[in-house]
This record gives sequence, C-alpha cells and structure tokens, in this order.
Amino acid sequence: MLLVYTPKITPRIRYVFKHIFIRMLELEIKLTNSVEDFVAHNGPKFSYSKKPLGKELFFYSTSFLIDQGIQYFSINVSNSEKYPIFFQVNNDSAMPFDIFAAIFYLISRYEEYLPHLKDEKGRFPFEESIAFKNNFLNKPVIDLWIVELIKIINNKFTNTINESKGNKNIIPVLEVSDPYMFRHKSLFLSLFQALISIWKLNFKNIIDQICVLLRISKDPHLEYDFIIEQFKKIKIDLLSFFRFTQHSSDIGAVSIFNSSYKLLIKNISDKIPLSLLVSCFAQTNIKVLKSEMNNLSNLTYRRSQKVRLNLGIISISETYPILIQNEILEDYSMGYVDQIGYRASTSVPFYYYDLMNEIQSPLKIYPVVINEFALRKLSVKNAFDIMRIYFSKLPLNKSIFCFVFTPKIVSKSPENSLWRSSFLKFINEI
Repeated sequence: MLLVYTPKITPRIRYVFKHIFIRMLELEIKLTNSVEDFVAHNGPKFSYSKKPLGKELFFYSTSFLIDQGIQYFSINVSNSEKYPIFFQVNNDSAMPFDIFAAIFYLISRYEEYLPHLKDEKGRFPFEESIAFKNNFLNKPVIDLWIVELIKIINNKFTNTINESKGNKNIIPVLEVSDPYMFRHKSLFLSLFQALISIWKLNFKNIIDQICVLLRISKDPHLEYDFIIEQFKKIKIDLLSFFRFTQHSSDIGAVSIFNSSYKLLIKNISDKIPLSLLVSCFAQTNIKVLKSEMNNLSNLTYRRSQKVRLNLGIISISETYPILIQNEILEDYSMGYVDQIGYRASTSVPFYYYDLMNEIQSPLKIYPVVINEFALRKLSVKNAFDIMRIYFSKLPLNKSIFCFVFTPKIVSKSPENSLWRSSFLKFINEI
C-alpha cells in the first residue's frame, strides 16, 4: 500500500489520486491528513503539500486541488526535456510541476467551462485548447507524466509500481449517422446530392445514385455484414452507434418509422453491441434523449448504457449531466470531430468529474483519438501512417486506442477504393 499525506483531503484530491493510482496503476493507496500516521508508516509513502514534513518523497501542492468552483486564471506551459508542463513549482518537489493539479485540469476539461469562442455548431473548438496552442494535442501527456511518476516512486521504493506492458486495448467504433448513401433520402436531399455530383462533374456518382434508387444496385453503405466479419476475423470487439431520432432539426436522419432502417438496426444489434448515436438536439434536452433511448431499446429489445454524441460534444457542462440523469454509464465522444489528437490529453478512460457540484460521476469517458472525418483531411498514406504512429506510441498498459469510422470507409465506389484497401490493411495489422 502507498500512503499519501496531504493537509486537506478534498473531493478533487480524492478523485485524481484514485484515478492515477487505483485505476491507471492498480495500486492500493490511502490518503491521510494525520502527520502521526504518516511518520509511523514504514512502507512506501510520499507527501503532497506546501512543504515537506522531513526528508520523505515530496510533491509540492498548488492550491488548485484545494479550490472549489470554476475560476479564470492563465496557464503558463513550458517544455521540459521530455514533455510540456504547467503548474510549475519550486525545486524541492520531486517533479518540477504539480502533476496532480495538471492532470485534474486536463481530464476534468476545466478549460471548457471557462469563457471561450465557440465554433459554428456551438462546440468547444480544438484551436481554443491549451494542448493545441502549445503543440501537445498529439501526445497523451498525462500518460507520459505517469511514466515519469512511476520511475520516481520506484527509484525511492523499489518495485512499488509494476507497470508491465500488456496487449494494447483496441476499441473500434462504427458511427452510423447516415446509414445509406443514396437510399431513403428525402426528395430535397436526393436532388441536392445529384446537383453536387453535377457541379463536380462526377457523372459516375449520378449513375450510381440512379441505379441505387431504381434498386438495380446495392447502396454503397450497405457493407455492414462485411465490416462485422472483418473484425470478427481479427478477434477485436466492434462497437456501433446508430442515429435514431425523430426530431425534424436533425438534417439527413432516416425516419425511425422506416421499416428498412428498423430491420437493418435489428439485424446488426443481433451480431454486435449497438447503442445510440445521440442527436444534437437530444444533447441539451433530457426529454428528447429519453425518447431516443426508449425508441431504440424498444426496437432492439436491449437497453444500452453506452452513447456517442453525433457531431461531437456541444457542451460538457450541459450534456454530461443529462447523460447521467438518463443512467448512461459510458460515453465515446471525448475527441474532436475535425482534428486528430487527445482532447483530454490521455489515452486512459476516466470518470467524468462534475465541476459544478464537485463530485465524481458514474459516467466513464473513453478518449477517442481519431475519427474518419478528421482523417479524410489527409492523404490516404499520411492518414494511416499517423494511425500507426498513434497506435505504436501508447505509453501505458491501461491505454486504449479508440478510433471512429463510418460505413463510407469500406464503400466500393471507385473514388474510395484506396481508403477501403488501406483501412482493411490497417485493421489486419493491428
């Protein structure tokens, strides 16, 4: 057991120490504010305070984990030899910064509660994050800090933490916002698709659209059985999230009363876990979310406690409490829709901390590092080279590699052939 002395044990301190030592490192830990108990303990221990009690292993504590509520303050990021740091502290500390405060700041998504410019959809843009501004969005810096923390503790107390490398946990996510490329679209959307093809002089696409609408050929997105079979062959569990909303503001959504779409969902739910892709409107309206969840569970005869948010997280402070009220236990949205990288600067799942009420919630957040929309901004070669780099550099045994793709990635259309072959090659490699 590792004993940690800190003068004041707050909800933030309990949360971040439990996350680091129990969940990430699987190490038994006890917090104490008793000097006598700390001095009497003969096993591994360290203090986390403003000054050391003696010559023990000591980590300097800023006031951030003692504070309550949300306060605006500037973050000064500097680069050490190995990684970026902030909440810098004095030289007496075992690390040159308050690692525990910095981790809490990042995984609580504290910066997203502060005033910031929103994008056109009202979301927190990646350009506003300290990770992007300081060039570490592509690194799980929390995990890199933890690797250093392990070394420091093990150097003081031999083999206290055993962080052996195991098999990397791969979580592929199939996101189905548009289940069909051409079928079951409104007249307006079908005409719009045709006009876009004409504008781009893509006459092959127009011919494909006509053939699909006339039932001469199969819709290019209807490769679900093929996708499922590919992941079964490599023995990796596949998660799927389908949009199932009747709200009229969700442009492009297939009607929940469409019999073909209902049959498609039922068939897939019999083969792999299928959960709700929450519509944008349901993210901020508890009644709409409840309706979407009930409609999907009534169709599949299964109640899933997992969700992904369509088009990304609109507002953490609004959306996550609504998910919790609906007894959602897992969310797979912690990433940026339009940018590759670690939104919470970690590759390890964590529980959402409610900053408004200063309490840990039961909602577990799974970091998503890559999604297809951001990937397609790159050339095919660069896209999959980057995926290989992210996968190979996962630093911890508890790290996950969670990536999101759509049915389009395996479409057999000629313009998609290189994406399809490269994707299939990549998943067989991993």
